[in-house]
Amino acid sequence: MIIRPSLGGLIHRHVVPPLDISGMPQARLAFGLRKLRAGYTGSALRARNSSGTEVDVEFFNGKEVTSESLTSAGSTLRDFAAGGNLTVPKWYNQSGNTSTQAGGGSFTGFPTAPDATQTTSSKQPVLVISGTKTKLALKFETSGGFSTHGDFLIVNQYRLPNANTGDAFTFAWAGEFQNFDNFMGMVGNLDNFNDGVELIFLEPDGFRFSVDSHDLDTSGSVSSDPEDRIVVLASYDRTRASGQGGDGNSQIIRINGTQSTKDTNEDKHIGRSDRFRIGARRNNNSPFDGTIREVIVWESQLSDALQVKLERNMAIYNEADL
Repeated sequence: MIIRPSLGGLIHRHVVPPLDISGMPQARLAFGLRKLRAGYTGSALRARNSSGTEVDVEFFNGKEVTSESLTSAGSTLRDFAAGGNLTVPKWYNQSGNTSTQAGGGSFTGFPTAPDATQTTSSKQPVLVISGTKTKLALKFETSGGFSTHGDFLIVNQYRLPNANTGDAFTFAWAGEFQNFDNFMGMVGNLDNFNDGVELIFLEPDGFRFSVDSHDLDTSGSVSSDPEDRIVVLASYDRTRASGQGGDGNSQIIRINGTQSTKDTNEDKHIGRSDRFRIGARRNNNSPFDGTIREVIVWESQLSDALQVKLERNMAIYNEADL
C-alpha cells in the first residue's frame, strides 16, 4: 500500500497528550503517530523507502506524523516517499522512562525505554492513510492464517512485571481490523502456551486477554466494518483478586467504553519473556491484519478513573466511537 499525501487530523483536534493526563503514571512503552508526551523531543519513527534509504520522521508542527513531516534528510515525508511504499523498521519509544525495568531476571544492559524494531524489510509494517479518514497508521498485513508470519514489530529486552514486583500492568491499543476470519495477535509477550500475557482478536467479533492460563474473552465487541476505529485497554493487578482480599476486578478489558472483568489470582512469572511483540503472537505467528496507531504499556494497573480519561483521549484522537 502507498502513503497518500494528506495532512493528518490532530491539527483540528487539540487533545492533551495521553501521557500528560493529570495523575497519569509514567509509561514504560509508548508508541504512536502523534506526540504522546509533550516533553518528548525525539522522532516518531524511522521510515524506509522503496530504494532502501532510511530516515527518521519528525512530528509535523510538533503534534503528529503527516505527509508534511520533515525527515532527517531534510525533505518532507511526501517527497521522501516519491509515490512509493514506506515501511517502518523502527517505532520510537516516547515514554522517556529512565527507571530500572520492573520485570524479573537479570537486567544487565537492558534499555530503560526500548524501541520497537523490525530488521527484515519484508516484515516491516507499511505507513498508510487509514481508510477514508485522514490519519496515518501502520499497516500490518498477512496472506495466511494461524501459522503464517506477517508484518510485526518486536521490543527486545523488555519484560513485564512479575509476581515479585506486584504483577500489574496496563496495555492501551488503537487501530482497525481488515480481517475478521482469523484470530490475530495484537500485543503481548506470550512465548509458549500459558506462559506470558497477550491481547488477541478472536474471530469473528471479539477479543481474548490472557494472563498465563487465565483467558478473559469477549464477543460482539466489534463490527465487521474495517472503517471502525477501535480503542482497547487491557489491565491486570493481582492485588485486586478476591484471593488477595481485593474487589475481584483484577483482570479488566475495555473495548470502546464497554468493560469486562475477571477475578484472576495468578502467582506465576508473567514477565518471563524478554520480547514484547506488536502485530503477532508467540513465535511471531497469528499475525495481525489491519492498522495500528498507538500502543502504550504501563507497569501498573491504571485506576478506573484514569482508564476512562485515557480511553476518551485516545477515542477523540483516533476518531473512535465510545
